[in-house]
Amino acid sequence: MTHGRGIAAATGIVALAVYLITTTGLVSGGDALTRSLAFAIGPVAILGVFRLLDSIDSPLHRPTVRATRVFLVSAFVLFTTMVILQQMTQLQFNALEASPLAAGAAPTVRLLRAGVNFTQLGIDVSFDVFYCAGVMLLAGVLYGHPAFGRLVGVLGIASAGALLVLNLVAFPRIPTEVGLPDLGPATALWWLLVIGLQTRRRTLAPAAA
Repeated sequence: MTHGRGIAAATGIVALAVYLITTTGLVSGGDALTRSLAFAIGPVAILGVFRLLDSIDSPLHRPTVRATRVFLVSAFVLFTTMVILQQMTQLQFNALEASPLAAGAAPTVRLLRAGVNFTQLGIDVSFDVFYCAGVMLLAGVLYGHPAFGRLVGVLGIASAGALLVLNLVAFPRIPTEVGLPDLGPATALWWLLVIGLQTRRRTLAPAAA
């Protein structure tokens, strides 16, 4: 059982690492392996959310935990949709632009590409709405949990709340396009902290966890 938990924690960390290196531009995400890892982030995150919420569920927090589960699962389904649409758009339009059939129609192809890109940007904002709501609800539960504490709760609420506000202020553009910071990586680092504390909690008190 401990070995399985270690694998689950390591898988979650790998998924977060892929998210961080792709969103910060350290890796372009253009090769098949990186794309496959990016596609796996959503499903892995959903499994991790279920495991975490099952371990902290209690009669006192049950309604909040249920709402958190719905918001975060919805968020990561949208995230997977967004990532696949991004890659599909990029690869298919790159092939179309290189095709002899597109000769002389470059302005039209660029216009079509921009239209499809707006679609994935809309899905991105939808993801942020559900994701930030879910993280804030989860952080509220963790705030009063002895294994995580108030600092973890405050950091989660602050980072997710700020991320949501920045996205709504910048809408219909993304925050970085209007000179605002992207706090998505900050919430990913918060998840790394939560995973670390959850792993420590299971190691110290496996029966209680």
